[in-house]
Amino acid sequence: MTNKDKKTVTIGVILSIIISGIVIFFYSFSLNKNILLSIFSNLSFKKILFSTILMILSFVFDGIKHYIVFKSLKQKISLISSINSCFVTGYFSAVTPFSVGGQPFQIYYLNKKGIKSTYATQVVFLRLFEMILLMFLVDLTYIFILKNNVIGISRNIIALGLILTLLSSTVILFSILFPKIFIKILEVFKKSKFLNRLIKFEKLENWFIELDETIRYILKNHKLLIAIDFVMMFALLIFQSYVFYYSINIFTELNIPFLHFFAIVNIINAVAFLVPTPGASGSFEVIYSHVLSSFSKKPSLIVNGVLYFRFLSYYLVILIGTLVLIKFLKIKENN
Repeated sequence: MTNKDKKTVTIGVILSIIISGIVIFFYSFSLNKNILLSIFSNLSFKKILFSTILMILSFVFDGIKHYIVFKSLKQKISLISSINSCFVTGYFSAVTPFSVGGQPFQIYYLNKKGIKSTYATQVVFLRLFEMILLMFLVDLTYIFILKNNVIGISRNIIALGLILTLLSSTVILFSILFPKIFIKILEVFKKSKFLNRLIKFEKLENWFIELDETIRYILKNHKLLIAIDFVMMFALLIFQSYVFYYSINIFTELNIPFLHFFAIVNIINAVAFLVPTPGASGSFEVIYSHVLSSFSKKPSLIVNGVLYFRFLSYYLVILIGTLVLIKFLKIKENN
C-alpha cells in the first residue's frame, strides 16, 4: 500500500467517525436520550451474537461464491483468502467516497493471493454488474409493475436512482465486454512525453488485450457458471437484506412482509449511496430511518434498528479492518 493509499484510507476512517458521531448526536438530541445506550441496553448477548453471526455469514457466502467462480476458471485460491477478499471490499468501500475503493483493492488483494489480474478484474466487475443490474430489476418490478410507492421518497428521486443504476450497469457491462476500447483512449495520452515517462503504455495495452481474451474465454466456455453466479448474487442480496430486516425487528416489528422490505432496501440503496461520503455514512442512517418509520407502530425505535444494522455492517467492519490493517502495516515495516 502506497503512502497515497494510506492517506486516503486514513481520511476515510476519520470522515466516517466524524459523520457517524454527528448522526448519533443528532438522533440523541432529537429523541432526548443517549441513542447508543438505548440501543445496547435493549439487546441481549444472544441477539448480538446471532446478528453478528448472520453478518459474518454474508461475507462467508460471498467468499464461497467467489471461490466457486475462481475454481471453475482454474485459478488457485484458498477459501479463506476468497472470503477475506470480500471483507477487503466491504472495508475499503466503507472508507472511500461513493464506496469506490472496494473493487480496486479487492482486485489488488486477489492478485497478491495468486489470481491473475485479468481474471480478478473480470470476476470482480462482473459481480458489481450483477448486483447493480439486480437492484435495477427489483426496483423496476416493484415500482412500475406492482405500482407501489415508497413513502418518504419522491418519485423523482426514485426515478433518478433507477436511471443511475441502469447507466452504471450499462457502463460496467460495456467495460467488461469491450476492454480494448481503453487502448484507443490510451493512444490519446501516449502523445504526452511527460506521461510516457510515468506510464508503461505498451505493458498497459497488452494487459487490456489479455483482459479482452479473458472475457471472451469466460463467455465462450462458462455460460452456465455466469448464470449460476447471477443466481448466487440474487441469493446474497436477499440474505443481506434479511440481516437488516432481523436487526430492525429486534427493536420493533415491521408491518410489511420480508419481500416487500427487500424491494424497498434495493430502491433506497440506489438513492442513499449517491451521497459522496465514505460508505454513504450519514445519508444511509437518515434516509432509512425516515422511510422505514412508516412501516412500524413505534417509529422512534426504527432509528435503533437502523443504527444497530449500521454498527454490524459498517462501523464494526471499519473497526476490525482498521485494526487488522494497522497490524499488517507494522509487520510489513518491521520486515
